Amino acid sequence: MKKIMDKTLKLAFWSIVEIVVLSVALTCTSCSKDEDVLSQEEIETKIIGKWKSTSMNGKEDLTNNKVVKTFLSNNKCIHSTSRYYNGKFLWQNKVPYQYEIKGNELTENLGEDGTLRLLLSKVTSINEATLCYHSYKSITPEGGEKAENDNCNFHKVTADYSQDIIGMWEGVEMTGDETYGDANHRIEYKADGTYVYYNKDGENWKPSENVDNEYNVDGDWLATRWRPAAGADYEYEWWDIDEIKNGTMKWSALREKGDKTRYTTTFTWKKIQLQ
Repeated sequence: MKKIMDKTLKLAFWSIVEIVVLSVALTCTSCSKDEDVLSQEEIETKIIGKWKSTSMNGKEDLTNNKVVKTFLSNNKCIHSTSRYYNGKFLWQNKVPYQYEIKGNELTENLGEDGTLRLLLSKVTSINEATLCYHSYKSITPEGGEKAENDNCNFHKVTADYSQDIIGMWEGVEMTGDETYGDANHRIEYKADGTYVYYNKDGENWKPSENVDNEYNVDGDWLATRWRPAAGADYEYEWWDIDEIKNGTMKWSALREKGDKTRYTTTFTWKKIQLQ
């Protein structure tokens, strides 16, 4: 009986150890508030590069609500997003703006055409793979101040698919709640940032009647917009590019239904060599 109890106690002890080790590991890989030990030099060095948002206030970002920021060494940043914000859709295709770091304070001037719109944040954690900051105040173009309270997490992006996507692609497979007839469509991405969408009509491929088709690939994030007809409102679609390799392109997207249920959609394409 004593041997059984000893063995049980040992198992319980090592189970606790495993839990503690796992907790420590998870803490080390998440964003922690270590702003007191972050130096300005460390932030200035590690922030250089391309970052894509992953979550805000502990909730994973939907693909249609992501932001891509490329911090350069000359206090300039390139910003891409395409989302519904303050009652309207934003379309920011690699828009440049200024940023400044003082201590662990990050100030971004997100205004367009030189307009002042400052976002003030404290960098709470940064390493080679993750960037986390707490946004606490914004200043509007009119000079008014607004309190913010958002914990924003980003991960470093090393892939750049802006050139690999150029060409004609045919749909092969789609999973999730969105299906468009699978292989009955093609998209031709052009080097000038426009694209042509094709539907299959019998044995022939027919360009759609959409107009003003634009796309933006920033790192591994793809945003598209188009008008169903001239003068109509833009419609939008967003994807994460998981891979472009050996003539195959794979996408995925985290979506949300009207009832707040979330689901993931995937899309696979094959490259078509035009004659």
